[in-house]
Amino acid sequence: MKKLLTLLLAVLMIVTLAGCSGGKTEPEPTPTEDTTDLTGKPLRILQFVSQTLGSLSCEDLVYEGIQKFCAETGSTVDTFELNYDDTHTASSLAELCSSGKYDVVVTGYWSIEEYVEQAAQDFPDIKFMVFDCTIDFDSYPEIKNNVSSYLCKQNTLAFAAGALGALMTESDLPLANEDKVIGFVGGGMITAIDDFLIGYIQGAHYIDPEIKVLYSYVGNWEDSGKAHDLAHDQYINGADVSFGVCAPASFGVCQAAYEDKKYAFGVDTDHSGQLAISHPEQAEYTVSSAVKQFGYAIYDGLMSIYNGTIKWGSNNSFDFDSGYLEMIETDVFVKTIKEGKPELYEAYEKVVADLLAGKIDVGTAVGATTEYVDAEKAKADPSAN
Repeated sequence: MKKLLTLLLAVLMIVTLAGCSGGKTEPEPTPTEDTTDLTGKPLRILQFVSQTLGSLSCEDLVYEGIQKFCAETGSTVDTFELNYDDTHTASSLAELCSSGKYDVVVTGYWSIEEYVEQAAQDFPDIKFMVFDCTIDFDSYPEIKNNVSSYLCKQNTLAFAAGALGALMTESDLPLANEDKVIGFVGGGMITAIDDFLIGYIQGAHYIDPEIKVLYSYVGNWEDSGKAHDLAHDQYINGADVSFGVCAPASFGVCQAAYEDKKYAFGVDTDHSGQLAISHPEQAEYTVSSAVKQFGYAIYDGLMSIYNGTIKWGSNNSFDFDSGYLEMIETDVFVKTIKEGKPELYEAYEKVVADLLAGKIDVGTAVGATTEYVDAEKAKADPSAN
């Protein structure tokens, strides 16, 4: 009797399970509806910092933009710094998001993309604003309601830097030699830096196709000593100006320019202005800095959340005419270029005007093949082609 009862129960379970499944395939997941309306509300913001605040990188500009937004709307901001160590990115981001303390996470750079894509799926009620990278919304349609990215076209900014450097090396500026050579010191061989380099080479060749561009990579973003040595090598090999595109390490390029009595361009923040406080003797050789004003972009983005006008699920790409890209006209720039060489400044302004008008098509490493990037970099030395 017990065996018969057991057999009947087993049959009943099989029939029940078959009835539940019905042989149907589960529907494909669809993007979740946006149930979080933050319009007109003070925001609880987390700035998730990949590098370190105070290092004079884009993240300092972003922090300033967030602070401005908070002061105007009664919002609050906490910061978390990874200090260049991405081994704990996923766990730290998940822990902070699960705390329930934040409405919006602001973070950035190309290394953060995959972590944001995962966190945005895990925490659909949190909004994510990312800068200096793009998000793959096609592969992850479910995060179209809570992620927005902001990308400045650094290739066009670097084009302006390359044109300025070319005009300087061909001029009779006091520290310029007779060689048509300029330099570039990048942080690492990543898409964003190669995008800078391609724009820089093309900007120089827009002025003169015979100009040689020496380029090197530090391999990281903190080693200002190595950046100094690489720039020094470029200067002794004929470069009149070197463009440091290696975050805080770029200050090593400025130091080398001072020691070798050459010119330097900084990146991310006004290097000359910062050096005027700490090392005024170096500031005099740092003519300009290429700045992607992500502080402005993130401030505007946060304000669009507050005003209810933001469009989630978008990769916002800003060109030279956006106002978010700027070669800083420092006091040294004004003295050396604008007032010191008005004819040089006029030629440079013409390039800037053409960029603003969209008359110049600048190549990019973003989304490009390896073959294209390598071919563009090979053009740095016209004599070798």
